Formats: sequence, structure tokens, C-alpha cells
Amino acid sequence: MPSIRPVYTISRIFSRTAFIAICFAAGGADAQTSAKPVVTPGFSLSVFTTGSGGLFSAPDSLAVLDDHVWVGYANTGAPDGSNGAMSEIVEYGLDGRVVKTYEVAGHNDGLKVNPYTREIWAMQNEDANPNLVIITPATGQASKPYSFGKTLHGGGYDDIVFKDGQAYFSASNPTLNSSGQNRGPAIVRAHLNPNTHMVDVFPVLRGTLDASNIPFDTVADLNLTDPDSMTLTPSGDLLLDDQGDGQLVLLRSSGGEPRVQYLPLLGHVQVDDTVFATARRGFLLVADTKANTVYKISADVWQRNAAFSASTGVATTTPPVPGYVGQLDLRSGALLPLVTNLVSPHGMAFVPAEDDRE
Repeated sequence: MPSIRPVYTISRIFSRTAFIAICFAAGGADAQTSAKPVVTPGFSLSVFTTGSGGLFSAPDSLAVLDDHVWVGYANTGAPDGSNGAMSEIVEYGLDGRVVKTYEVAGHNDGLKVNPYTREIWAMQNEDANPNLVIITPATGQASKPYSFGKTLHGGGYDDIVFKDGQAYFSASNPTLNSSGQNRGPAIVRAHLNPNTHMVDVFPVLRGTLDASNIPFDTVADLNLTDPDSMTLTPSGDLLLDDQGDGQLVLLRSSGGEPRVQYLPLLGHVQVDDTVFATARRGFLLVADTKANTVYKISADVWQRNAAFSASTGVATTTPPVPGYVGQLDLRSGALLPLVTNLVSPHGMAFVPAEDDRE
């Protein structure tokens, strides 16, 4: 197949170019010892808010509703809820002012706005023993936790996406079989049962399945060992981060083929949240969890529908590449940096300018 070789060669060159760009933006080895983030020209960085220590620490998931930003602070909670710790869901104004605080039991990791009800859904305990709390901003009330039955995959639930009036969860921390395969679901559809105050789930995407490689259009057997963050693309597809395997999985909304595609990330980088710029003007927020800081990334103009991801960096290179936020090329899997030398970037959100909202 003579057409394969030129594409592969370009991919290798792009991969090397991406790596050089990352190292350049990170400032080389000296940047590894500095706590100060490094910003790529054309962007600016400021602090949106910082945790207050014992009460608000380890910010992770972010959500935006109108002119308010919601931040989930996991504090010292164990990801399976075993140590009885509490998380804080904090509502902020766009100026970083605290509006209201909600306390939830367990380790918060998923936080999303339900666009159909204008509620905030907060998911706790991504490794095991999950629970779901629903916050109604209009009344300032939080529900008692919804519980789950025994999970089909042996772990917990992480992120949330709403589509066509339905809620979908990523099935995180799956129990692998003796062959190292995830035989449970990677994505489930959820239904709240008001009679039992439990969440019933129904498998949507299997943990082992065939999928089409986006750059090369070849088919491979996937084994999704680490389903994590999830988002909805501008075209209405579900985009799942298979974090530990260094790839993104796309579940297409149309009935055409291929229904499932995957994108290997160049350099085998691992990412957490991916978000899309929904307007030409606005700003990105990123939670640098271990730095206990939520940063604001600004630019004069954004490419509408462009994808941006938070990466924990590349520890296997010399020198290692620190955590960074980059623009994601959904055709090649390259993640080119906007801000580098972060400690552990995780949650992200895009906030459109008020006069540029759809």
C-alpha cells in the first residue's frame, strides 16, 4: 500500500516537532525545578482562585453555568471513599468571588452541568463505592446522595456527559480479568430512580471492542483499561479519555460506520480533561490539582471548536516534560503547548465572553 509510508513519515516528523515544541516551551531541564508556569507567546496566564488549605484543597473538576464557575475540591478524600473524607463544591463568580459552598461525602471527581435541568451533577468516588449529588443552583439546595448498586465493571464512575436528554458516565477503575482485559462497560447510560434514590445504569460502550484508528483508518482491538474523563464534541459525539493507555475514544452519534474511532496520542502522553472553545472570545480554566490553583488562560481570539487538553506530562523522556495544557489536533493526536511547567493539570472548562455566547 504505497500511500501508507508518506503518511507515516509525516506523522513521525510531526511527533518530533511536537516534542521539541513542548521541551522549548517548558524551558528545558531548568524548568522542571521551577514552580512558575511557562506561557507560550500569544497567551497569558493569571490565577482565577487558589484553595484555602485544609478546607479547599486539590481542585479538580470544573463546570460553568452562565456567569458562575463551579470547582470541585477533593481535599484529602480517598478515591474509593474509604477514609470518610468530605469534598467541597464551590460556586464562584467570574471574578473569583465565592458565592456558595456545598459539602459532599466522598472524593469528588466528576462535575458537570445538566443543560436540560440547569442542575450541577457531582460524582464522588471514581475508584469504588460511587455516589451522585445533584445541586440546584436556583434554590441553593443539594440532594442527598444517590447510590449505585454493584458496578458492572468493578470500579466507580468518573465523568458525566449529557446528550439527547440522557446522562452518560465513564466507568472508571475497571477490574481486569486474568488476561488484563476490561470485560465490563467503559461508558454507561444512567437513569435516576426516584423511588429507590438509586442510579440504574445500562452499558453503552464495551471495555474491549473493535475501533478504527483515526490517522490511518485501520481497525484494531481496543482494551480500555483506564476510562476517565469524557466530553461532548461540537458534532455531538462522545469523546472518552482512556487515560492510562494514552488514547482518546470517539463514540459517534451517527449510525454510520465506523461507529467507534480512537486517537493514539503522539508520544503516548496521558491527558485528563479535554474541552472545546465554544466562542472566539473567552478564556480557558484549568485546575492544577497539586498546586492547589485554578488558572485562567487568556488569548485575544480562540479558534471556535478547537480542542484543548490537560496533560500530566511525559515522565519517560530526558529531560522529563512537566504537566501542560495544549491544543489538541484531533487528526494526528499531537498536543502542542499553551502553558507548560504545571504540576498536575486535570479539570478544564472554557468560559465564553458574555457577548459571544450562542
